[in-house]
Order: sequence, then C-alpha cells, then structure tokens
Amino acid sequence: MASMRWTDGTRAARRVMAIDLLALPLFVIVGMGSHDEDRVGVFLRNAVPLEVAWLAVALIVRTYRPPSFGTFVTTWAIAVPLGLVVRTVLADRFGDEGMWVFFGVALAFTLLFLAVGRGLALFLERAWGSS
Repeated sequence: MASMRWTDGTRAARRVMAIDLLALPLFVIVGMGSHDEDRVGVFLRNAVPLEVAWLAVALIVRTYRPPSFGTFVTTWAIAVPLGLVVRTVLADRFGDEGMWVFFGVALAFTLLFLAVGRGLALFLERAWGSS
C-alpha cells in the first residue's frame, strides 16, 4: 500500500501546500468582508468545508508528491466544488436563486487566490531553493 504522506518531503512541496491552505481561508475572509460578515462561526462554516475537501482530494490525487500543474488543477476542480456544495448545504442556501452565481464567482476567485499563491510559491522556490 502506498504511503499516506501529504508531500514528497521537499521543502518546496511543503511550502506549496502551506500556501494553498492559506489561500482558501484568505478567499473566505475577503468574501466575508465584501458581504459585511464578520462572525467566527460564518468563517468556520465557509472555510472548513473548503479546507477539508482540499486536503482529502490532495491526499487522493497526490497533489504535493511532487506539486505539479496537473494535480493542482485536478484538486481545484474536484475539491472546491465539493467544499462549496457542503458550505451551501450548511448555510441552508442549497437551491437558492443565486446559488449558481455564487458557485461561479467562488470558483473563479478561489482559482485566482490559489494561482497567485502558486506564483508566490514559485518565486520563493527560485529565491530560496527547493531542497
């Protein structure tokens, strides 16, 4: 049976994973700010499903063993919609009139936040090395 490690053990893979896991809650914080929401419970309801889905899919897809564009896109395409569905159900908003607009905006902006984070990770890898 394959090892259940999160990363391939390199500093670069750990750095990319950490940046990805910071990008998703940052997306939630920015989104909450644009909707005048500031409760901890709302943050947890929105962020935890994304983080859990991301980690579960990343483990299965081997997103950080080693990090690659293909595993990144696959993880995003599966984990973010899954996390958004769970979040929408928890918020009792599944089936609301604006649900599909929310999904579209959330998909676009999570990809933006994650891509910027990946760009930062690439910059740091080049600046500091990947060992």
